[in-house]
Amino acid sequence: MRRLIFLPLALILLTVLAACGGDTETAPQVNQVSYTAGDYQFFGPQFLPSGTTTLTLVNEGMELHHQQLITLPEGMTVEDLIAGMMSGEGGPPPPGVVAAGGVSALNPGLSGSVTQNLTPGNYAMVCFVPNAEGIPHFALGMVKAITVIEAEGPLAAAPETDLSIDMVDFGFGLSGPISSGPKEIEVVNKGEQEHEAFLVGLAPGATIQDFLGAFEPGAPPGPPPGRGLGGFQSIGSGGGGSFSVDLGPGDYAFVCFVEDPNTGAPHFALGMLHEFTVQ
Repeated sequence: MRRLIFLPLALILLTVLAACGGDTETAPQVNQVSYTAGDYQFFGPQFLPSGTTTLTLVNEGMELHHQQLITLPEGMTVEDLIAGMMSGEGGPPPPGVVAAGGVSALNPGLSGSVTQNLTPGNYAMVCFVPNAEGIPHFALGMVKAITVIEAEGPLAAAPETDLSIDMVDFGFGLSGPISSGPKEIEVVNKGEQEHEAFLVGLAPGATIQDFLGAFEPGAPPGPPPGRGLGGFQSIGSGGGGSFSVDLGPGDYAFVCFVEDPNTGAPHFALGMLHEFTVQ
């Protein structure tokens, strides 16, 4: 009789201990933050906790937009950054600032997400995409101050990825082919310069050279033969993260538009582009 009573009591005790143990081992969660891009403004929070963060950008404007994060050195404000870029006639950021990732260019109506570790500090969220007159969007007001505040507790684990891309000077190294369906793709900048992995969906029969040619002076008017599908925006040497895609069958390319400081040529002109086909 005592044995029959002891077994149920033992099972209850084990269940309670297991439940208590589970409560104390809850893994830290990835921060989830959403921004909206309009013509010409970013909408979303200014203050973010540090740590592993998924940034989502939704393009509700009528033009192509991206979300370039830039770390600001101590003492530099967003106004200082814009003034420095304007003095350079819309050129690269002034010395001392570093590209820090974000969501690459999206066509109107599309959205994209990246996951990366945000360290404490002051940032600027900038859109460098030019309008039809060649004026960069940041000069029209498309810039937002971001402050990342140090958070307590351990860092959340990065999401599991399906394949990886090494960005080098000057090329893309993919760990394997990209198949159709949802994917999480890791990117790591193993070069000495800043690099981006801008994902382009090419129109049927078009090549990446056709797409790039649409931005050349004297090109016929009209939209380029392809769409900006996001990807991972420019980040400094050693940096990286991951981005989410869900691709159907078709032709695509990764492109880096960052300028080489030595020659002034965009990286794609130095060979940093990669065409691929999804079956």
